[in-house]
Amino acid sequence: MRRPKLGFLALGIVWLGFSGCTQPPMARYVYQDGEFGVVAIPVNTSLDRVNWRSQAEALMARHFPEGYEIVRAEEVNEGERTLDVGKKTELETDPTVNVWDQMIKLGKVNRSTSFEEKEKLQVRECRIIYKRRSAQGLGSHGEFSALAALSPPFYLDPNELARRQVKADLIAKANANAKKNSDENVQKASGDSTKANDKPGSPSRLALGPDW
Repeated sequence: MRRPKLGFLALGIVWLGFSGCTQPPMARYVYQDGEFGVVAIPVNTSLDRVNWRSQAEALMARHFPEGYEIVRAEEVNEGERTLDVGKKTELETDPTVNVWDQMIKLGKVNRSTSFEEKEKLQVRECRIIYKRRSAQGLGSHGEFSALAALSPPFYLDPNELARRQVKADLIAKANANAKKNSDENVQKASGDSTKANDKPGSPSRLALGPDW
């Protein structure tokens, strides 16, 4: 009589462990100090099945109950996940043949087919950077700050490298455009000077004599 109870107990423990592993991700703190904080959520929306934004707002309000301002919200690459879609199929048959009304076995035939395919997926999440709302703050509680470029001094921003690359590309493009415009202006000035010298009565034509 005790075995069924133990079986149900073990099944319940396994189910609890499985359900705990399959819980959806929650909003979490990524960085905190006395003036700044960073909260991460899977999706920055309140229209999903789970209201991630309300969870983030609850964490920010818990960090700064006197008031906070959102500096910015942006997506970052959290990492990579490998999706394994491999499959293996095994088939075992026992073929027979009918000869003169007698069934003759040909022996067992085993066949297995398998393929392996792994795909890397980029996992992204939204990170909300916020700060303590000062008494002189212009924005209201929970609204965006007027200074979107602020960052916690010790927070390792995953997008900082991409920002520097974009800034360097913009500077290089601006320098290339300036050089191109400068070269075009030099060529235009040289062409105008040549045309002016080729006109009759110009000082260069007079200096060359009447035969020119």
